[in-house]
Amino acid sequence: MEYRNLGRTGINVSRLCFGSLTIGPLQAGLSLDEGAVLLKYAAEQGVNFFDTAEIYDSYAYLRKLLRAFPNKDIIISTKSYAVTAEEMKASLDKARKELDRDYIDIFLLHEQESALTIRGHRAALDYLIESKEKGLVKAVGISTHR
Repeated sequence: MEYRNLGRTGINVSRLCFGSLTIGPLQAGLSLDEGAVLLKYAAEQGVNFFDTAEIYDSYAYLRKLLRAFPNKDIIISTKSYAVTAEEMKASLDKARKELDRDYIDIFLLHEQESALTIRGHRAALDYLIESKEKGLVKAVGISTHR
């Protein structure tokens, strides 16, 4: 497996990222055990980069992966549609609790389409930046489908 530094984050990720939307209830609806088998196989092949989002409802699958590989550097990227700081705090707290982690590697504002939508989510973004300064998040970003 090839690895790359992710921008200027200092985070080293596999070139392949496993997107967990497909295994969860919004798509395939695999059982926790079935989904965990796929995630574990990917990790055994060298994938260390796993993508999710609060809306995907796949944290339980990833928690099983993290528990199966406690000494492997598994990188989790998650996303939230939060608008306010309070909503983002709830999203971050949920991710940390459900993944059983003290921090989240990468946390993104989900599906931002323009400068206007980013402005509308500014309080949530500011909360993520503050959380990074506190060590609760390693990297902050924005996702888009454009």
